[in-house]
Amino acid sequence: MNRTSILQFRTANCKNCYKCIRNCPVKAIRVENQQAQIIEDQCILCEKCTSVCPQHAKVEHDDIPDIQKEIAAGKKVIASVHPAYLVRYGWNSVHLLEEKLQKIGFWKVFDAAQGAAMMKQEYTRILEAQHQQKMMISSNCPVVVRLIEKKYPHLTEYLAPVCSAMQMHAQYLRKHYPDAVLVYVSPCISVMSELKEQQAQMDYVITFRELSNWMDDMPQQQEQGKLPEEVYLSRMTAVSGGLIQAMQPVEGQKYLSVDGMDQCREILKELQAGEYQDYFIEMNACANGCIGGPYSQKREKKLLDALIAIRQISMPEGRPDYQKDYHMEMPDVTIRRFIPEESYPEKAITREQVTHVLQEMGKYTREDELNCGACGYDTCRAKAVAVIQGKAEVSMCIPYMREKQEDYANIIINAMPGLLVTVDYQLNIVQLNKAAKDLFDISRKKHLLGKQLNEIMDDYAMVNMIAFDREIEQDCIYLEEQRRYIERVITNDRKNKLILCIMKDVTKEKERQKKQRRAQADAVQMADKLAEEQLKIVHEIASLLGETAADTKVAIEELKQTIQQDVE
Repeated sequence: MNRTSILQFRTANCKNCYKCIRNCPVKAIRVENQQAQIIEDQCILCEKCTSVCPQHAKVEHDDIPDIQKEIAAGKKVIASVHPAYLVRYGWNSVHLLEEKLQKIGFWKVFDAAQGAAMMKQEYTRILEAQHQQKMMISSNCPVVVRLIEKKYPHLTEYLAPVCSAMQMHAQYLRKHYPDAVLVYVSPCISVMSELKEQQAQMDYVITFRELSNWMDDMPQQQEQGKLPEEVYLSRMTAVSGGLIQAMQPVEGQKYLSVDGMDQCREILKELQAGEYQDYFIEMNACANGCIGGPYSQKREKKLLDALIAIRQISMPEGRPDYQKDYHMEMPDVTIRRFIPEESYPEKAITREQVTHVLQEMGKYTREDELNCGACGYDTCRAKAVAVIQGKAEVSMCIPYMREKQEDYANIIINAMPGLLVTVDYQLNIVQLNKAAKDLFDISRKKHLLGKQLNEIMDDYAMVNMIAFDREIEQDCIYLEEQRRYIERVITNDRKNKLILCIMKDVTKEKERQKKQRRAQADAVQMADKLAEEQLKIVHEIASLLGETAADTKVAIEELKQTIQQDVE
């Protein structure tokens, strides 16, 4: 993986499950040689793909080694911690948080709700200035920002030109601690994308998970008692709708809160109509806001308790108190700008190209397009487009590949010179190859499929095999109706609970053996007749010569016995 990558997959044992593609809201995943790869310039860093990967193939950018070098070099390292730490760790005070982080080398620690307080102040100022003339979408969630830039570029003009809470806090800390190294501790990795923006002044970003692993490596010390709770309204920005609650309402302004990727995408599609000009919409990609982020979910508190805890630490009386908040000196913030980045704008995809790919997948008619979603794409045509874009492979169509393999297997089975009959453990016929169909005249007896095996042949050997769990049997039977002798090799497929009967028509061999036995019997008869004739001659000669025929008779009897043994 490229070191500059924020998120990627390591080489893993992909099982063709395509779970990552199904869960990626923007389909920013390429499959090449059966290996999933994240397309970085299209990824919105929602982490849906890596969270569902059964192979745990996630690899993310790790800033901790560099931060540790900064600490070892004697640098003053400051941590700005997202307010979701209140439920992630169960701590109720930024001072307790600072105490913990100073043990691993941080110089100072600040609640990033300070940045949120400045951010909401800027939102309010803009809303008051524009007098409800234009719709505005919050720009604090990096995933939402990237989603709009890449998939809904025409809506970038509605993104609030306001720095995120992290960017606001970084600018504030940089002004007061110009020589310090700034580290943002986040419930997700998406904020790393903001480090590339012009107004970004944060040096490093780490996640709650990375911080937890770092603290676990340090010697454990006795926990001190919790400090008195400190109420700051801007901590509400850790939950969905919290930004709106923390903002002082502007007269005449309408407010709306949306959370969860599916809901955000649905709302953005509807907003393209341009019918909601006087709304301020707070959008969070994660359900329930940042406390539902990838690294906030392993929290000390249950979801309901977490929501209650945030409200208690932000609005203990159940309603916003704008005085009980951080009141920060606003830095000289720059206007934030957003860049539309529509995917594949240079590639015009023709209907002929789509049709060609569909045919490669065995889709010749609309009825062939199952739209099952097994490949990760909602429709077969969407999958075909992905193939043209180089994001998918034809072989990802599981129904097509299964049908192709079955057809190939059937070709092999039907090409077998031998007969094949497969039955289940209930001795119902489930498969016959062409040779077996011809022998049993299946064209005339189509009903045999699914029927009991004893309708076409003796099944005693199969019953015996199942009863005694035997692996293989061999026998030879005679089919009265077909007037055929059949040799059988019967195999027990325990895994699939099937009995495979491979047969050979040995009628000609049996007839040849019968013919040989008849010929040998005729030879014995001829030998007997010859012996009698020879004895007569011998007796006549003996009488003439006056000799006995006893020895000659013995010799002929021995000849007769020899012939009979050959017959037997």
